[in-house]
Amino acid sequence: MSASISVVVPVYRAERSLEELVERLRGTLEPLDRSYELVLIDDCSPDESWRLLRELRDRYGRLVKIASLQRNQGQHNALLCGLSMADGDVIVTLDDDLQNPPEEIPKLLEALDQGYDLVIASYDVKRHTATRNAGGQLIDRLIRNMFGLPGDFALTSFRAADAAVIRGANSMGGVYPYVTCMLLAYSSRPANVGVRHDPRKHGRSSYTLSRSLSLAVNLLFSYSSLPIRAVAGLAALGLALATVAAFVTALIALSGPTVPGWASTVLIVTASNAITLACLTILAVYVGRTSRDLSGAHPRFTIREIHD
Repeated sequence: MSASISVVVPVYRAERSLEELVERLRGTLEPLDRSYELVLIDDCSPDESWRLLRELRDRYGRLVKIASLQRNQGQHNALLCGLSMADGDVIVTLDDDLQNPPEEIPKLLEALDQGYDLVIASYDVKRHTATRNAGGQLIDRLIRNMFGLPGDFALTSFRAADAAVIRGANSMGGVYPYVTCMLLAYSSRPANVGVRHDPRKHGRSSYTLSRSLSLAVNLLFSYSSLPIRAVAGLAALGLALATVAAFVTALIALSGPTVPGWASTVLIVTASNAITLACLTILAVYVGRTSRDLSGAHPRFTIREIHD
């Protein structure tokens, strides 16, 4: 028997798509020579999603694992809850809106079988709104730079990973989890696989450009050392300018008479500013590391009800 599969789906306002999603997942996975499970996490949906999930659990038994979060925690926290419940050797994640066709899952699994440890779907044509596509391009460019990925590497929520990568991601702390970055942090062989991307059947996406900008800021401070490097660069620039100013001031003072106390005042101010900037840089490094260590104490999600 080949490796077992867990399919994890964060659920929010999905009452109109859940039934079809589960049936299409079963239709795709049943012919494979692998055991599988479906893990669906209700992110405190205001509609009838939880009721439908319980009906699906009653219908299919342990094939379907479900959990309901105490309050809305966001897609990534709901996804992490599902990943913590998944028992498969291979874990697939996809959205609940049917834009990620379940029939494309075998393509991701085939790439994993070739030795990759993280396979991310690359859409032929993105069927999102123009606003979401613009925000997505901003986030993708930022992540590619952070992890040194090729400029054309696609980053989507439709992906498959082996259990070792998932365990590593689950071990990470952070107040603002972003699953793609967490998986990439533990992946040594990521790859793209081309898949179909279907139009959204029901409702509208909640992603906006302002939300993407906010996410970009959170990514910078949670997964990148770029802000600290920027501060260090400014401190180094300040120190260099202070050194030049001190040298010029000394030359002026030695070349002839100046206003009494002028040279010493300039030297003291420039030296103190350089020292202050250097100290702020060191403090920023320690604060950043302390924040990263302590942020794991914040709960990502609270489960209200679970059936696994």
